[in-house]
Amino acid sequence: MSRRRFSRTALPALLTALAVAGCSSQAAAPPGAGAAAVQGVTDDSIVIGTTLPLSGGASTSGKGFEGGLNAAVKEINDKGGVNGRKVRLVVLDDGFEAARSVANIRRLGDQEKVYAVVSPAGSANIPGSYPYLKQKGLPLFAPVLPPDPKQDSVFLLGTSQHDQARVIVDFLAGKGVKKLAVIGQDNELGHAIRDGVKAEAAATGLEVVANETTEPNSTEVSSAVLKVRDAGPEAIVLGTDNTQSALVMKAVRELGWQPRIMGTSSTVTTGSAGTVGPAGEAAKGIHGTLISELPVSDAPEAAAWRTAQQAAAPSEVGSAYALQAYANTKIFFEIVSRMGDDLSWANFTKTAESLKDHKSGIYPPITFGPAAGGGHVGTTGAKVAEWDGSAWKLVTDDWVLPGRPVS
Repeated sequence: MSRRRFSRTALPALLTALAVAGCSSQAAAPPGAGAAAVQGVTDDSIVIGTTLPLSGGASTSGKGFEGGLNAAVKEINDKGGVNGRKVRLVVLDDGFEAARSVANIRRLGDQEKVYAVVSPAGSANIPGSYPYLKQKGLPLFAPVLPPDPKQDSVFLLGTSQHDQARVIVDFLAGKGVKKLAVIGQDNELGHAIRDGVKAEAAATGLEVVANETTEPNSTEVSSAVLKVRDAGPEAIVLGTDNTQSALVMKAVRELGWQPRIMGTSSTVTTGSAGTVGPAGEAAKGIHGTLISELPVSDAPEAAAWRTAQQAAAPSEVGSAYALQAYANTKIFFEIVSRMGDDLSWANFTKTAESLKDHKSGIYPPITFGPAAGGGHVGTTGAKVAEWDGSAWKLVTDDWVLPGRPVS
């Protein structure tokens, strides 16, 4: 086999070109380059990946998301794939630890060579990957539910923790609550909810009388609960993971205390038994915000999910997390199906931004605006539901926008 020689002047230029090609996004892929030029895509397959807390304090949600992803992938593959390409899903466990989440997303992008990261979970963990995603250009679609980095390759679905917290405060204000408290983790999840509570409390005239912090993945919540009780709030807003939320409910009940307790779709797993189940009788009367329909919704799209879920992972049929991940993945497939033969990341961004009031049947209408100045946040608003001891019941029928009165 012959060897090609390069001149001293040509070699540096070649090495520079190779370096740029190796670390840049697929935005510059030439028209007509074909599937082989696109990471994670061949003529008959497309690879997507995710990182989830399949172990650790948020494992209930992680397993639900995994089940929903598997349901969507099985459904589309049974129908022949996305434009004829079968989907392969790579799922990594991060144990609800930020460092592992960051390492997993790098592995998905650099080693597994996925086309996109779809529906990863971890409000507190995902932001650590934003610098990597910005450098590489790898699409991150429907992460749950980190703050908006306003980056071209990141697309958020579902109302943020911050805005869900605002809806919670509006709801509590409508119930006559004057004093409230927050128990939240020392991470992005807790911080986003605290910030939302603080902002809306100031706007509505409610007083935040206590703000206690817990450590992620810890089972110690009694100290925070005692301090909050001593401050005398009428309601508690939770910024804790699934396990801690259940422990807070039980600790409150053991004190014989009966404040209102309310959380977001993540902190009380509204729509599923993931948090209220372990809390037992202590969970009765808990309220939570929903960013997608209840799993028992009679919407045709929810019925289709239940069928797909039964076929792929029947243990997650009652999980709101599974429904959310299924919907996230279906919307991702819808975007890819609209892209035709140009599967470059640049065209993914362009096509996603073309969605205007897209009706998924699960989320509020979806519109992705350009990232510059506003970020790719597809939906806003939430519904409120109550756990009656055996099931979640809707308290509000329509999507409630933050900053609006809730009766």
